[in-house]
Amino acid sequence: MLVNMNKRLTFLSVGGEVASLIKVRSWHGHPLGAPQDWSQSLKTALQIIWASPSPSFICWGSDQFLFYNDAFASLLGAAHPEALAQSAEQSLGGMWPDLAPALEQVVDRGEAARLTTTIPCASGRQSAQGALTLTPLADDQGQSSAVLCTVLDTQPEQSNAEESGDLQSLQHKLLELTLQEQPLNLVVNELMRAVRTFIGHGSPCSILLADKEGRKLFHGAAIGLPEAYTNAIDGVGIGPKDGSCGTAAYRKAPVVVGDIAKDSLWADYRDAALAHGLRACWSHPIVGTGGTVLGTFAIYRHRPGLPTARQEDFLDLVARITALILERYSAQEELNGQKRLLQTLNRTGAGVAAELDQDVLVQMVTDAGVELTGAKFGAFFYNVTDAAGESYMLYTLSGVDKSAFSNFPMPRNTGVFAPTFAGDGIVRSEDITADSRYGQNAPFRGMPDGHLPVRSYLAAPVVSRSGEVLGGLFFGHDKTGQFSVHHEKLMDGLAGQASIALDNARLYRSAQSEIEVRRRAEEELIQIKSDLELAQERVELALEAGAIVGTWIWDIRSDLVTADDQFARAFGLPVDRCREGMPFDDVAGSIHPEDWDGVKSRFEAAVQTGGTYRAEYRSKHADGCYRWVEASGYCEHDSEGRAIRFPGVLMNIEQRRQIESDLKRREADLALLLDATADGFYAVDKKGYTTRCNAAFLRMLGFEKTDDVIGKQLHDIIHHSYADGSHYPHEDCPIYQVASSGEMAHVDDEVFFRTDGTPFPVEYWVRPVVWQGELQGAVCNVVDISERKRAEDAQKLLMRELNHRVKNLFSITAGMIKMTARHVDSVEEMSSSLTGRVLALARAHELISTSIASHQNHEAPSSLEKLIEVVMEPHVEGRPGVLELAGPPVELGPTSTTGFALILHELATNAAKYGALSVAPGKLCITWDLVGDLLTLDWQETGGPELTGPPVQNGFGSQLARLSATGQLGGGIEHVWHPSGVEVHLTAARDRLIH
Repeated sequence: MLVNMNKRLTFLSVGGEVASLIKVRSWHGHPLGAPQDWSQSLKTALQIIWASPSPSFICWGSDQFLFYNDAFASLLGAAHPEALAQSAEQSLGGMWPDLAPALEQVVDRGEAARLTTTIPCASGRQSAQGALTLTPLADDQGQSSAVLCTVLDTQPEQSNAEESGDLQSLQHKLLELTLQEQPLNLVVNELMRAVRTFIGHGSPCSILLADKEGRKLFHGAAIGLPEAYTNAIDGVGIGPKDGSCGTAAYRKAPVVVGDIAKDSLWADYRDAALAHGLRACWSHPIVGTGGTVLGTFAIYRHRPGLPTARQEDFLDLVARITALILERYSAQEELNGQKRLLQTLNRTGAGVAAELDQDVLVQMVTDAGVELTGAKFGAFFYNVTDAAGESYMLYTLSGVDKSAFSNFPMPRNTGVFAPTFAGDGIVRSEDITADSRYGQNAPFRGMPDGHLPVRSYLAAPVVSRSGEVLGGLFFGHDKTGQFSVHHEKLMDGLAGQASIALDNARLYRSAQSEIEVRRRAEEELIQIKSDLELAQERVELALEAGAIVGTWIWDIRSDLVTADDQFARAFGLPVDRCREGMPFDDVAGSIHPEDWDGVKSRFEAAVQTGGTYRAEYRSKHADGCYRWVEASGYCEHDSEGRAIRFPGVLMNIEQRRQIESDLKRREADLALLLDATADGFYAVDKKGYTTRCNAAFLRMLGFEKTDDVIGKQLHDIIHHSYADGSHYPHEDCPIYQVASSGEMAHVDDEVFFRTDGTPFPVEYWVRPVVWQGELQGAVCNVVDISERKRAEDAQKLLMRELNHRVKNLFSITAGMIKMTARHVDSVEEMSSSLTGRVLALARAHELISTSIASHQNHEAPSSLEKLIEVVMEPHVEGRPGVLELAGPPVELGPTSTTGFALILHELATNAAKYGALSVAPGKLCITWDLVGDLLTLDWQETGGPELTGPPVQNGFGSQLARLSATGQLGGGIEHVWHPSGVEVHLTAARDRLIH
């Protein structure tokens, strides 16, 4: 943490005395906070003015805090250092009346300006008329909120006036360029054009940039130099004898060569320079705040010669400002890189969470890994199980075509790969060819011929929640040292996301398999039923079926049942008796007691009416076990309608019943799985008819049972629209489109409607259902994002309210200080009075803390009168008779206490700022009464400043008060603007007071 803080304070290392004062000063309680937490825009602006020799200062933010450099500090004289970071209005004295409107104009227009005004001088000199250049500055959000001011010479010598003015104008131009939010190459080129204007159009100049290792300089920008020359010196080394630029970067000090033809530093580059008429080179190193060499800035001359002292100072200034430019853009590039990483992680996380296709999923993860690590190529090797239960490995590639790997076998558990496939952890190597584990397995030569060139190596195992290794992520680069510890952490998180997503994909495939098993079993049942019906109509064919237990004939008149040998053996009955016939009750004794009543009722019905008979029941077999059988028969009647004969066949349906039981169990498991998810789930066929849904979907839409949904058209049960409430045609519905086209869809900006008509925002994913290559329909996962939306809206409201309250507290405190100062005779008396009022204000503020905090203030009063007294105490303390209260006792609950506290606090704040409480003669009368179902409260101000009418617009506080009155209190609020003072009428529902 200390290292991070020191890093955030490095901008103070180049600011001289002023920066030192900022570093040691206590910033506790200052609105800007500690320097390490200041915005990047402010830090950059300070570095710029500290790099300038011209007196410069900044008026920062809406409060116009004053910051300046050492040159301007000498002009402030005795006002320094107290003026630092204080209000510019208080610190700039005589120049403020001219400066204030100019600052406002520059901020509003966003354009630079020039101002002639009185410039303060150091102690012992009189102030003089001088010129200021004013430039708008942008904050981190790109909004103009500050102004940079540079002081031109107030009384220049006549002989040097024009030269000094040109120098200061150019310095100011360089400062403006540094703050422009443009591409780096444009800013640098503009910088060099401005410098060349100052040095002379006949003097070429260039900027060379150091590489990451600090070993070489490469072309950054040039003006006036031939392309052949810039190509010749591109990549010049950083060393003790590498021309002016390479040597300056090596020494970290300026190197001035007056005659290239004679200087030994140019031995290796002399011919290239002289060939293009370059005779002198003055080079300054560009050094960052941490002492790192960022590059060099060089001026060339076509004649031998040395720079003047003025030119030396100027080139030093240019080098320092160029360093600021490069560091600023480097920091911005690093921030942009982190932003891209976060965007990639968020996009990948959302993608893998929604993706159920394993092949698409692993490709998505591999592509994301390459993007996050900067690898040249990446691979994801993963295990899959086929329909036969056999496991094998597949892979996907990113960064290269699959043909680059098609000729090589799958990786083996070598010393390099084994830790990943065993799930032991992440493997990272700066140079895998130098790793001790590399090349230790036969044929002991490392990568085979033609393999992708891998030097930097990073691999992470993908392990499921059950501990099973699902596969591994592998990334490579043809250069060494490309992967860091940060990349390890990124891949660890990505592997975790991948494992969860793969587990989800497996669950989805398992559910799909269960559905398929159920479908096949249903088809089998239909076929069995068809076979049984055929057996009933054609007994001869049924007797040939292997599932026949036996046949029987019941002679109803003699009450004898005859059966075949197969029937007798199956139930352990004597074969002879079955052939000769035995009473019906003896045969029926094998039926399970629990099933007998049902079988008997069907027999009796068939005997009574004649015709077909069918019954399923458990029957005791010869081995003593009960098995399911199906009895089918036909009761014959004579011409008089009397039952005479009842033939039938007995089928063994034990296997079919077992299948049905298994189907029911699997269906229950699948339903339990779907109902256990918090997201809504439902499926439709190609025509949009609903085929399945889970309990979360029914609750979300307000349905009571699945029968209200299954088999109905999508738009008959889900009425949805765009986020703005506008409906679209059925043919534009993403769910219909996926069900009919087979594409996928993700929507996060729509609104669904419940059965009671209430809307709610949703996010949903739609995927096609394909069986045997044919599109069957679509499945949809729906998430109710109402809480997310409400949380976002609540956060915005709370932030606005907090900002409003803090501003009001500062205004009230300032007013109390002024009012207290008018009525005291000593500092001690003022301290005592002011302390009491501030503490009373704090107690009143506790009453409204529940509107911006997550817990209830248990110390809030329970009566309306006590609430009014506490809220008003900071504003009337020490002013007897200014407040008059009248009304019956009224008890308040926690919610109504908060509502009244917010409204009364707002009215009191406005009265203290603009109304009766802002002046000594002012008075306030508050009365209330209970009338029927309402509480009425009247607020009457008198003796305050004369009012000309209502305010031009209502602020946030007034809006909040109205919302509290109508929302929390169930009433209303009305203002009447009399010239003598405002009158407010507040009502609240009586039944809301106890809440």
